[in-house]
This record gives sequence, C-alpha cells and structure tokens, in this order.
Amino acid sequence: MSSTSPSSSATRRAPSTGALLGVSGAVVAAYVAVWLTGLDLAVRPPLPARIQADDVTGLISLIGDLTARLAALGTLGVLTAIVGFAPKNDDDTLTEAGGRLRGWAGRLAQVWFMASVLNTFANPAYVNGVPIGLTFTPASWWTFVWASPSGLAWLASALVAAGITVACYVSRHWAANLIGLVAGVLALCFVAVTGNVTVGFNHDWATDAAIVGTFTAIPLAAASLGAWLAGDAASVRRYQRLVPPLLAVAAGAHAVITWQQMAGVPLTATPYGLWSLALAAVGVLYGLIWLVRQFWGGRGTSLIAVDIVLAIAFTAITTATNHVPPPRFLEPQNIQVNYLGYEVVLAPTIERLVTLGRPNLLWVCIVVFALGAYAAGVVKAHRLGRRWPLGRSVAWAAAWLLTLFLAVTGLWEYSTVQYSWHMVVHMTVNMLVPVLGVLGAPLALIRAGSASASTHVTLGDAIDSLDSHRLWQFVTSPVVAWLAYVGSLFAVYFTPAFPWLMKYHWAHQLMLLVFMMTGYFFFTLIIGADRTSKQLPHLLKLALVISIMPFHAVFAVGILSSQSLIGADFYQTIAVGWLAGHDALMADQNIAGQASWFLGEIPLFVVIIALASQWFRADSKDAARIDARADSGEDDSLDAYNDMLAELAKRDAERARETVVKRLEP
Repeated sequence: MSSTSPSSSATRRAPSTGALLGVSGAVVAAYVAVWLTGLDLAVRPPLPARIQADDVTGLISLIGDLTARLAALGTLGVLTAIVGFAPKNDDDTLTEAGGRLRGWAGRLAQVWFMASVLNTFANPAYVNGVPIGLTFTPASWWTFVWASPSGLAWLASALVAAGITVACYVSRHWAANLIGLVAGVLALCFVAVTGNVTVGFNHDWATDAAIVGTFTAIPLAAASLGAWLAGDAASVRRYQRLVPPLLAVAAGAHAVITWQQMAGVPLTATPYGLWSLALAAVGVLYGLIWLVRQFWGGRGTSLIAVDIVLAIAFTAITTATNHVPPPRFLEPQNIQVNYLGYEVVLAPTIERLVTLGRPNLLWVCIVVFALGAYAAGVVKAHRLGRRWPLGRSVAWAAAWLLTLFLAVTGLWEYSTVQYSWHMVVHMTVNMLVPVLGVLGAPLALIRAGSASASTHVTLGDAIDSLDSHRLWQFVTSPVVAWLAYVGSLFAVYFTPAFPWLMKYHWAHQLMLLVFMMTGYFFFTLIIGADRTSKQLPHLLKLALVISIMPFHAVFAVGILSSQSLIGADFYQTIAVGWLAGHDALMADQNIAGQASWFLGEIPLFVVIIALASQWFRADSKDAARIDARADSGEDDSLDAYNDMLAELAKRDAERARETVVKRLEP
C-alpha cells in the first residue's frame, strides 16, 4: 500500500475550535456526572446483607473507572485512525502521519495504564465494601484482585495498556497497531463481562450481550474518533457505512442487558433504569446524527465531533451503570442460578439433547456473523471476477452450522452441568469445527474479496501485513501452535483452572473459544488452504498430526484412570439431581474419558485423509507443471539428466573395454 495519497491529503481538514471545545466540554461533563453519581450512592442505603464501601472509595472507583475508559477510548480511536482510515507504506511501516498519531496513542495508553492500575485497588475494595486503604499492601492487593474477577479484568486492562505503550514507542510496523487495537477491545470486554451483568437469573444472556455490545459499541466509538482525526471525506464515507450495523447490534445488546438487569421493575423506578434510558437516548441521537449526515448533507468531519461527544456520554453512562446496583441484585437466587444464570432440573435424554434447549446467545451471534461475512465475501469476490470454489463454502457452512447445532440444542445446556456432555461439546469445538473451518479458507476469501485502495488499508492488505509481523509469526509458529493445542487440554482439565472457569459464564465461553482458536491455528498449519508465511512440507505436516495422537490418548486415559473427581468443587456444588453422590459423578467422568478418546481420534483420521488428498494433488500439479515446461522447451532439466546418464554409461563402457584389454595383454 503506497503512502502517497494526494487527493486524500488535499481534502483533509483539521478539527475546528468549536469541535475541540465541544469534546472537551463533554469530558468535563462526564466527570461531573460520575461525581454526582458517587454522591448519590453515598446517601442511599446499602443492599441487604451487603457491606457498602465508604464514600471516598466509591468516588475513587468511579473516577478511576471513567479515566481508564476515556483513555482507552482515546487510545483505540487513534489506533483506529492508523489502521482503518489511513494508508501505510509498501514495506508495512507507518507513514509520517501515522507515526505522529502513534505518539498520541502511546501517551493516552500511559494514562489508561495508570488508571487501570488504580482500579485494581479501588474496584475490588468497592465491590467487597472495604476501604481502599486495606488493599495497599502487596499481599492484600493480590488477595482482593484474585477474589474479584473485576479486579483481574482491570489488571488485564493495565497489562494491555502497558503493551500498547511499549509498542507505540518501539515498533513502526503497521500490524502492531492492529494487534493493539484488537487487544484493547478484548481488555474492555473483560471489564464489561465482570461487572453487574454477572449476577442473577438470565445472567448468561446478559453476559453474552455485554460481549456482543462491547465488540460493536467500542469499535463504533473508536471509529468516530478515528474518522475525525483522519479529517477527510473518504474517511467519513467509510465511517458512515460502519454506523448502521454496529449501532443496531449494540442497541440490541443493550436491550438484552437492560431487560435482565431490571428484573421486571419499571425503568423510571430506579437510578439504574434512568441511566439505561439515558444510554438508549444516546443511541437514538447517534442514529439521528447519522441520518442528518446521510440524507441532509453535512458529510464533512464537523458533525463527526457530535458522535465523539455521544461516545463520551456512552462512556460516562457505562461507568455509572457499573457502580449503580440494578434491581436484579435484590432478587433471590440459588446456587445454579448464581453459577449458570438458569436451573437444570431434568435429566438428559436423547430428545432433550438434540432438540431446542437454552440457546448460547454468544455462539448464535458468532455463527450469524461468520456465515453472513463469508457469504458477503464470496459475493464480493465474484463481483471482482475471482472464482471461489464451492467446496470451501460447503466446509465453512458445515463448521458453523455444527456450531449452531451445539449452541441451540440441549447439548449446550447440559454441557454446563454434566462433565460427560461438556467433553462432547469441547472435543467437537476443539477438533471437528476447526478442521471444517480451515478447509473453508477464510483468509484466502478475504484476499479474494479485497479490491485495491489508495486511501486506506484493505482487509487483504491487513492480513498480509499481520502475517509479516514477528509477534504474529511467533504466536502462530508450528512449535507454539503445537504446544498451545496439546498443552491447553492438560493445563485446563488437570489443574484447579477448570472448576474456577466453570463458575463463571464468561470464563466458560472464553475456555471454549480458546479451544476452538488453538484448534484452528494448529489445523491451519496442517490442512489449511489459506496462504501463510509458514508453508510446511507435507511430510512435516503428517509428522505433526501423528505426534498429537499419543497426547490425546494420554489425555483420555488420564480422565479414565483418575481416582479423583475433575472439577469436584463445581460439580458437587451445583448438585444436579440425577448425579447425586460421588460415585455417580465418577461414573459420568468415566463416560467423559471415553467420549474424549473417541471424539479426539476420529477427526484426526479425517485430517490425515484430507492431508493425503492435498499431498497427492500437490504432487500431481508439480508433475504436470514439470512435464508442461519440458514439452514446451522451457525446462531442459530432463534432457540434461538424460545426457548425464548417457555420458556415465559411455564412461562405464570405456572402462570395461580398458579392463578387458589389460587382461588380454601378455
């Protein structure tokens, strides 16, 4: 991608003074709003059977939370300007303008880091109802952080902010900014799913909605700042296309969260409901401003500043709702609802397992996105005159339809309470789904559906740049991919991590998504049709497949031979009725071992068959190419080889004659 963009740079406009004042005023108003929220919380009675933190701790938590979120929004907005609205040099380095923006991202990331570190003290203190001073010793700090998932989330946020800071000062590679942008959104997602949405009935759906909302609302807010910083008409047009889908999905996610948190209480009856109405009003204004730019003119950068003001308001409201107790907190709940968000009281049957159960909302959204994006990519590739094989589309559709089946049937519901069905779902998403997914070659489709552009980096360019980055090459290297794929099984199921992860819906989702991604990266090396920088010889691919077979067998045998109950704390606590007692749970664990062995080996044989087929086709193509070059006279290597053999034969004949002559001489 060339760094020159005359038409773009000529029309670029610097932010106006009025816009800068408006954004600055919105930041001040945000701090005033959360300050008033803290004063209001201080005079309200505490929740029943819950200790309330002192006023100072509450205000520090609110201010630290808002500061971290605003700094994160600024950092991600600048990174979005670099990644989404500006070109890059042909050698994948930043342009001069990108370098200047990178400096601002580094400064904002430092603020993000410091505020996140503060929140690792203030937020656990606020959640547990103790003064912040009790968390200021190393031992107590780690105790509070480890005991509070929200504290761990802010610690992860601090680490990501520190990583972005370092990257901004030491790397000029374009892909480093993309990695930082994705990592930043993930960090904010972790903060979102460890807040109020984790409590009460239906919190599984609210948590999933928080994930979906974060991955739409945060990119939308960051894109508004990125387009504003880019300051040209082309960036505004690109931003305009992003607003409707992201805003619609974010609004739907907000509706689900509000429905769950309000627990049937009218919105106007509680402070949390009023904040939810304010958030809805921000969404409506966002849509109206988009309509003004789209249909009544004003497509310049001036009105983008209004979107930034609304993004700041969204951030302030999110901070407030993270501290204001919702009505859901007053609803009683049992152990299963506390851990799962719902109750499972009936024993599994074949009918219940294969028919509609409690849907996994996050997986359903991922499936819809994966199938829709792939279909759009195929259509775009055909419009560009690039043929796309039907078999790849079938494989991709099969992978995600299988995932959809797992997500909406009773298999998902019972996998959350019974170890045997958990292993069935786990081995499917770790083995079969990735195998089918890599055969769909999604990265190759992105390249096929990407047209060249001079004003910004296309998705195809982004994939190529990412593939050339050293960090990405290390993470996806054969050794790391092999260790992650094999080691994740033992690191989760044979350590205390498994029962801890099962206690939280977001952690259970994260666990399965990590299993899916490790499988995808590993099988991309083996049978992936995507072009990467690590094209391994077929013999090495076969060796990698064969090498993991014993470890899968050892893993299954480890489950079968275990004398202790895996995940005992979790399964004994939720105590489903049809698995009462230690013996019943151990018998179910034995079934889980058998299922993991069977479901782990069968897909590997499918992989070997696919690898053998690819190997045969590759050899056939090579042979045909060599024959064609030889027939056309372009390749004379075969003639040279034949001449060499003839010369060797001639020498052998001459030596034989000389030997006979010597023997006949007296």
